[in-house]
Amino acid sequence: MAAGQGSPAAVATPIELRDVRFSYGREEVLHGIDLTVGPGEICSIVGDNGAAISTIARLAVGEIVPAAGTVRLFGENLAHFGRWNLVGYVPQLPPETVSRFPATALELVSAFQGAGARGRRFSRTERRKRSLDTLGQVGMDSYAARMVRELSGGQLQRVRLACALVNGPELLVLDEPTNGLDRESREALCSLVATAHAERGLAVLLVTHDHRVLGSLGGSILLVEDGRIARREA
Repeated sequence: MAAGQGSPAAVATPIELRDVRFSYGREEVLHGIDLTVGPGEICSIVGDNGAAISTIARLAVGEIVPAAGTVRLFGENLAHFGRWNLVGYVPQLPPETVSRFPATALELVSAFQGAGARGRRFSRTERRKRSLDTLGQVGMDSYAARMVRELSGGQLQRVRLACALVNGPELLVLDEPTNGLDRESREALCSLVATAHAERGLAVLLVTHDHRVLGSLGGSILLVEDGRIARREA
């Protein structure tokens, strides 16, 4: 059964952007973006450097707010949305930024755990088990006690994926998740995302400049040029 199946959130549209515009200073970089990611759908956004595609991911998770237009998560206006356990997010971060975090892989994943259903708080034992189980799902349970700074780039991205999945989200947003990874690590990460989508029924929004990852996930592809959606491919 897909995660959250039968709940109101499961039938609501995970992401809706309508006529969204965004500016950095006086320069408008997004011009009237319309985007919908339905339940269980995979949508990949691709563009060249400078196309502001990462800005779309940041808008979709409320990290920044649009200058104009509307952003909704699971049918709710972003300004009023509070069910962040439904959203898993892997932001674009330089590996050295994450690797400086003074924690083990297990501690890092545990730090991302929120409240459970109806605000129930998990005990330390429950949090540890949930974190270990999620690390196991991305093939990193044997590295649970390893310090984050000791992990390779590919291993670190797997742990960051576990951080995004540990709360059982219904939407996964990934911003340039394969940056800096070699071919083997890139293919392994894409396989894990595809498995999470298939097993959990996740909606997935992938933002990438790397055209090599597009065919591995399927779903729809949106090409962004000059701050506009130039082409949509089913």
